[in-house]
Amino acid sequence: MPLFAISAYLTWLSSNLIIVITLITRIIVQTVVFISFLCAMLQFGKYNTLLIARRTDNGFYLSETPGTEGAEEVLLPKKFITPEMKEGGELKVFLYKDSEDRPVATTQTPYALVGECAYLMVKQMTNIGAFLDWGLDKDLFLPFREQTEPIELGQKCLVYVYFDFGSKRIAATSNINKFIKNREVNLKPNEEVDLLICYENEVGIRTIINQKHWGILFKNEVFEKLEKGQHVKGYVKKIREDGKIDVALQKQGIEAAKDVSAILLQKLHDNNGTLKLNDDSPPELVHQTLGISKKNFKKAVGILYKEGKILLSDNYIKLK
Repeated sequence: MPLFAISAYLTWLSSNLIIVITLITRIIVQTVVFISFLCAMLQFGKYNTLLIARRTDNGFYLSETPGTEGAEEVLLPKKFITPEMKEGGELKVFLYKDSEDRPVATTQTPYALVGECAYLMVKQMTNIGAFLDWGLDKDLFLPFREQTEPIELGQKCLVYVYFDFGSKRIAATSNINKFIKNREVNLKPNEEVDLLICYENEVGIRTIINQKHWGILFKNEVFEKLEKGQHVKGYVKKIREDGKIDVALQKQGIEAAKDVSAILLQKLHDNNGTLKLNDDSPPELVHQTLGISKKNFKKAVGILYKEGKILLSDNYIKLK
């Protein structure tokens, strides 16, 4: 290839490389600016701590930076104002949009925030979707396209609350698997977690762990009535190689045994030193009496017996 051709090619390559680098730099800068803008924005579907900027006939206007030119403001309607609220004071409020698509603040408590799951009741059915009761004056919209199965008026359905960036509105979806996944699980065995009780299957009770992952409670380890939509304290039992997570309502292993040993000891003291429980007691009776599983009960008995704190008979346990 002639030298002048090589030189022309290198010149063309360098000029185009400069263009590409310039475009990439602009994209990075715009992305950083956009992220900063989002961080500074009012967070709809979440709790915001704002300052009372000014009072009007309609209510208080709240802002992150009162008095700053161009600062975003949002109305807290008059009906939510209480005597202790004063201008300049700080308020924790939930932000959403009213029926006329205007930003509004409320001191009401929603049943779920953006990024959370909940069982919500269907209040209204329309030709575009359903409206759900989520504890606020304005109902939550569940579009037809986001319904994975038929629903009925008055039914409670499991949904995930999300912010639709297209319409800039808060909405619901029953396509839970779009958001609740067992990827990037950062949990440890015996870690305390929040469990949302969902539904039963052939194995046990499916739960949502910390609003992030699916978990399973085995039926033979549950000795209390659990309702759909109920939040209970639980513990990670095992994280399987396939990503499935086993959970329990009580701690596992020796750590759990020490805890339930203290429970058993206290219960004995409360019952004049005697409990009508033994190795053959039904699991339901053990849970009803102590609030623990039969497995943990047997571990606790073993620990207290070795420590010489209890006596065992065919029909009861007794303090020494």
